[in-house]
Amino acid sequence: MEKNTSNESCSLKEQNLAYGGSALIEGVMMRGKSGMAFTVKKPDGSLYKEYSDKPSIGERIKPLGWPFIRGIVGFVDNMITSSKVLNKSGEIAFPEPPQDAVGVGDARTQESPSNHYAKKPTIWETILSWLLMLLTFAIVIVIFMIVPRMLPEVANKIFPDINTFTAENYPFLYNLVSGVLRLVLFFGYVLIISLMPDMKRVFGYHGAEHKTINTYEAHDDLTVENVRKHTRLHPRCGTSFIFIVFLITLFVFPFFDIFLYRMAWFKSIADIQFGTKLQHLIVIAFHIVIGMPIVSSISYELLKLSAKFQKTWIMKIFIAPGLFFQLFTTREPEDNMIKCAILSLAMVLGDEAVDTPRHVDDDIVISHKTPIAAAVTAVLMLPIIMMINGDDNGI
Repeated sequence: MEKNTSNESCSLKEQNLAYGGSALIEGVMMRGKSGMAFTVKKPDGSLYKEYSDKPSIGERIKPLGWPFIRGIVGFVDNMITSSKVLNKSGEIAFPEPPQDAVGVGDARTQESPSNHYAKKPTIWETILSWLLMLLTFAIVIVIFMIVPRMLPEVANKIFPDINTFTAENYPFLYNLVSGVLRLVLFFGYVLIISLMPDMKRVFGYHGAEHKTINTYEAHDDLTVENVRKHTRLHPRCGTSFIFIVFLITLFVFPFFDIFLYRMAWFKSIADIQFGTKLQHLIVIAFHIVIGMPIVSSISYELLKLSAKFQKTWIMKIFIAPGLFFQLFTTREPEDNMIKCAILSLAMVLGDEAVDTPRHVDDDIVISHKTPIAAAVTAVLMLPIIMMINGDDNGI
């Protein structure tokens, strides 16, 4: 009997780890293994809801859900999905003025939300979206990859006495200094954007998402009052993932430096004009193209591990820096933010119909305890265990 109880406890823990999400513009997206849902607050106070029952790519193609593969695939899949939903949430929260002045407002109000916002973007909108994504990616590479890599080299020029401090001579120490600089830049970036009014609201929705997931994992009913009581920090947050990535790069990247500096063709580049800078760019390319997939896969598994064993002292120490950063990327949410998060999670759980009209003034109570309570009463947890199909989607 004790063995069954232990199995049931582990299974419920795995089920809890199946759900995650992200903050949107005036809304929250939640994801599960079998689908995705999001809720956005519209200008008139009504709540736009959308649900997709498309399983995660790891579910559709089983090998892509294997350990150390799922982290890379999930990262790319989440980035693409989140970008699309983020753009859509902006269109819903801040719609463009209607082209036709007569009757458009009434028609929009009566029109099915899923029909109104399901229109495909034009080719130019798609191109612009991809260009913005590429530009963002380029900026991230410059700030968090190129600058930290080049700064120690600049120090060599300023202080000739330390000109032996190179990636070739001290690969691990050089990458440690670069990693610390990368972390400082990231922290500075977070601090700056946390002061922007628009980002404060996004971070409020981020806090609502975390609080709602924490409420669900505590097996409490999803109500505004219950959600408000829980912490806005969560170990599976993407902020924690980023910190783990920074940490793992300190151990993975130096091996690429060692490998490259042993190659004759690579060492010969230093003899040409701007050769040292070109060497750094080649190393960065290796770090991004080959190193980052390795780092991401390891970091993802560590993130899952930290969530499963977050009560142990060693994991508490491990996740503490990520939780600290969340103090800046989350804020205490308003009630309407919490409602968006509750409805999104409820749709993924199957406790909320997408076509049920909702407004920010509605009292929202979602109870997910009924099946569990019934199972406990019957002293039979097998149905719940069989329903578990969750995987960590990251939040």
